[in-house]
Amino acid sequence: MKRNKPVKLAQLLKEYINDIETGDNILAARVLRTWDEVMEENITRATMSKFFKDGVLYCTISSSILRSMLVARGYSIKEKINNTLGSDVVKKIVFR
Repeated sequence: MKRNKPVKLAQLLKEYINDIETGDNILAARVLRTWDEVMEENITRATMSKFFKDGVLYCTISSSILRSMLVARGYSIKEKINNTLGSDVVKKIVFR
């Protein structure tokens, strides 16, 4: 990628991210980090694993009682995460 004019570093990074198609990975990392910020400490400790793909946040919870509580609060949790991110990224949350 040869350039004749100086280019801002921010523009180069944006082009680089688009070139290697890691935009989805960065978005997934933001969603997972937001989960940890938004949820209470006892819930984050009980979250054994989580991943984000195609608008769905999958969370494996170690406690069945806590999992049931989270399922009941799923819509409000989704809205809280989307509000924190500033866009409607998470379409659905699946608790396992």
